[in-house]
Formats: sequence, C-alpha cells, structure tokens
Amino acid sequence: MRIVHAVEARQLTNPMIHRRSRGGTVSQKTAGQATASIGSDQPLHLHDKQIIVIIESEGAVFDINRYRHETAYLPSFIGCFGGNVDPAVAGEVWRTVALESSLRGEHPLIVLLAALRVLNVLFPSMQRAVVIKALEKYSFSENTLDDLFRLEERPPAEMMIIDWFSMADGLIQELGRVPHFSTAEEFLRSARYVAPRSEILVYSSLAEMSAMRMWQNAGLGECFYRIAGKERGRPGEYLRAALSAGFDRSSIVAIGSSASMFRASQLAGVRFFPIAAGQEEESWKILAEQWFPAYLRGEAWKIDMQAEAFYEQMCSEFNVARIARNIETRLKLQRTSDQAHLKPRTELNLGKTPRE
Repeated sequence: MRIVHAVEARQLTNPMIHRRSRGGTVSQKTAGQATASIGSDQPLHLHDKQIIVIIESEGAVFDINRYRHETAYLPSFIGCFGGNVDPAVAGEVWRTVALESSLRGEHPLIVLLAALRVLNVLFPSMQRAVVIKALEKYSFSENTLDDLFRLEERPPAEMMIIDWFSMADGLIQELGRVPHFSTAEEFLRSARYVAPRSEILVYSSLAEMSAMRMWQNAGLGECFYRIAGKERGRPGEYLRAALSAGFDRSSIVAIGSSASMFRASQLAGVRFFPIAAGQEEESWKILAEQWFPAYLRGEAWKIDMQAEAFYEQMCSEFNVARIARNIETRLKLQRTSDQAHLKPRTELNLGKTPRE
C-alpha cells in the first residue's frame, strides 16, 4: 500500500541530503572525508570504528506526532466523526490508535481508517461505515490516498474525509515551534565525543526543507551530518540506500519510535534502538548512558532486552476488535439494553491519557 511519496531507492544513492553548514551552503562531503578530518586532539573514545547513526526525526527527536494528534487530528476527528459519542471516548480511541499502537507514525489517513473502525465497533454508525468503505477503496486498491484529493467529483463520504483533513491541516498551520526531547539533544551533542568517528544521519517524514527548518529553529542544525526528507522514500528505502552506498550493516544503528523504522531496520539487518511512546526522555537517557556505550563494546544485546514491550507492540498486527475491547475495559464502558451504544459506568476524567 503506497501512502506518501514513495520513490525509487536508486535516487537515494545520489549525493545524499542536506547538510547544515555554518555559512548556510550545502556540503556534499562524504563520510570518509569527514572521518579523515578528525584530528588527534579528539577526546578518548570507546570505539574507533566508523558508526552511522540514523535517527528518526518525528516521534523520536521531536514530539511532533503527539503534538499534532492532540492539537489537530484528534479535535478534527471528534468534530467530523464523533456524532453523539462522548468526545472523551472518541478522543481516547484516537490516542490509542495514533500513539499507542503499531500504527504510531503512520499517515494520518491510515490512522483515521483504523480509528473509525474501532469507534464503529463501540458505537455503530451508518455514516461512519460509509466513510470507512470510502477509505478502504483507496487503501486496498491501486489507487493511493493522494488520489483522494485529486477527484473531480467528490461523493459525500469523500468530502467528509477531505473536510476532516482540511480542518486538521488548518490547525497545524497555526501551531508554533514543535517541542523536542531534551535528552535527545543531549545525546546528539555528545555522540561525537563518545564515538568521534560516528556520523548522525536524520530521516524525516516531512519535506526535506521543512525538516531542515524544524531542526534549525530548535537550535539543532549542527547536530547532524545529513538530513533526508520524504522525497527520499520510506525508511526501508533509505536504509537500503545507505547499505548500497557502501556502509556496513554492523556499523549502522537506527533509532526510532515508529513501526515503519523498526520494520525497516529488521529487514535491512541493522541494529535498532526504540524510543518508546510516553517514555521518550527515559529512552534517550538509557540510550546515552547504557545502550550506546554497550553497542560500542559489542554488548548491546544485553540492553536490548529492556525494549521487549516496544518490540511486542510493534510486531503485533493491528486488531480492531482487540483495541475496542481494551478501550471498553479501560474506560469501564457498559452496553445499554439495545446493545447499540456504550456509556461510561462512572464519571471519569477521560480527557487525560493513561500516562497522566
């Protein structure tokens, strides 16, 4: 299923991505040239082997997924598809699907389809069923989700989808600077001191210039060697391009928070460290203080066991019925006599996530 801007992997083998320089120009220096320029006055390090660290920008470094879902996609979902459902329940459905499932980091329309399915298990609606069918038509056929926005004649269901996306997009345009995780910045600034021959590459699901601007606005413009946007393809294509460019698998480490980056790393056969949802700061701290030094000593497998919960979640196929049951249990919902609707058993403050 194609979602956004998939490109040929061979494009990635061209001089790769933008590199931030002090003068604002783009440098295409190779990794070999970069490591050759390292002087003898560099701090002592644990490992003299060249390390390529590929970091997922959104979700791992920047809290953009939660930021956009909470402030844009979620309220638009409630407004367009909530109907007579308690907004707190509809919001819990969206948070669970978008941020706490194996769909974390997926295209918003993929998340919308899954969230509508879950909500329709809990609160059946013919209107939502029609919208689900419309989304499925673009998800499971040769058509792509982008084709939805190029329709000349738009049936009501398609118009509801476009209205939802437009409403969310309008809210996103009003958002300010995207927050990033402080412990991520600490790792980014310290990695070259721990492993002087390491190079940090950034993968972003945003357009390349937008990603570059976000990193610069956060004061992180000097913390990476190269940055790649969605023009370069999906994570799997980017990792394969790195391998085809001559980088050795044992020298590549991928850091991310999405199932896409996790699966891409597994298929490429490279090391992966997860940034767990809701535990991002703690994850970066473990990475900097335990996992990365262990990796440099060849002992990362000892720390990998701490990420079993993340691996289990990412490897679990998304199951609508199971997610609906979990939400029903979590919110203590009960069925009315006609079995058509669900209501909270007690007055709960459902506007907060379980972590709060």
